[in-house]
Amino acid sequence: MVKRTLRPPARPLISIAAVAVLVAAAAVAIVLLVGAGTNVPTITPPATIAVHAEFDPATPAFGDRIDAKIVIALNDHRVRPQTLRYSYGLAPLTELGRPRASRFVSGDLELVTLVAPVTCVTAPCVARKGVTTLTFPPVRATVIQTTGARQSAATRWPALPIRGRVLASDVASSSPKFQGSASPPAASYTVAPSTLVTLLDVLAAMFAVGAVGLVAWQTIVIVRRRPARGGDPLERALRLAREAEAQPVAHRRRALGLLARLLGRDGLSSAASDLAWSEHKPEPDELEALVSEIERRTPE
Repeated sequence: MVKRTLRPPARPLISIAAVAVLVAAAAVAIVLLVGAGTNVPTITPPATIAVHAEFDPATPAFGDRIDAKIVIALNDHRVRPQTLRYSYGLAPLTELGRPRASRFVSGDLELVTLVAPVTCVTAPCVARKGVTTLTFPPVRATVIQTTGARQSAATRWPALPIRGRVLASDVASSSPKFQGSASPPAASYTVAPSTLVTLLDVLAAMFAVGAVGLVAWQTIVIVRRRPARGGDPLERALRLAREAEAQPVAHRRRALGLLARLLGRDGLSSAASDLAWSEHKPEPDELEALVSEIERRTPE
């Protein structure tokens, strides 16, 4: 039998190979970056100021959103960017919002970009033969040079063709085509109208009966709580006599005197008079006994 001896791996050779792979990858990356850098175009700053204007899309349809874009290039080495002023007009287009302005600076070049969202929905935008073309006043910009002189620049908007959305054949047709239905959708209810009417009638009747019952109940309560007024003078005198039992002697004498006058020639009249004007004080129990006797003899 032949025995094989295992040798340790050559570690220095593996390290050298790894370093070689890394160096090769770095070299490829450098070559790619240099090649890509040579293909990047450079923007040369203008002498002082330049203006460009365009529409996006260039051929919109009636009612489409249009971005009116203005780009102003400045040479920061020869002008003062903070003195830039510009003006433009986009009638008959309708603005959809406030214009968005942005700035980009690279070396001596400064780009000022203005994007205004607009649309064409007015009468001049209606095309009689499929397309109508709109023109606009030029865009004007001014800036102060570093020497103090004023520098101006202008550019024209490209002609803007607006495509119509309705063909001549559609308009000429005696029965125009409609994409939507003019008839209203069928009504739907959570509760049927007839059922709702019945429920409301029942509730109205219940409320009416409840109101009548409440009025009757309140009337009975008021009548029961109201003290009796007028009535038989003798009954009133008897009630006053009972109330005088808990009052001073003078009130008792007056109550007894009133009973004596109302009883007239009745035998109890003299008893009431004697008790009222007797020398001793009429006691409550005496007054109670007389009143009870008068009530017993008086027919209801």
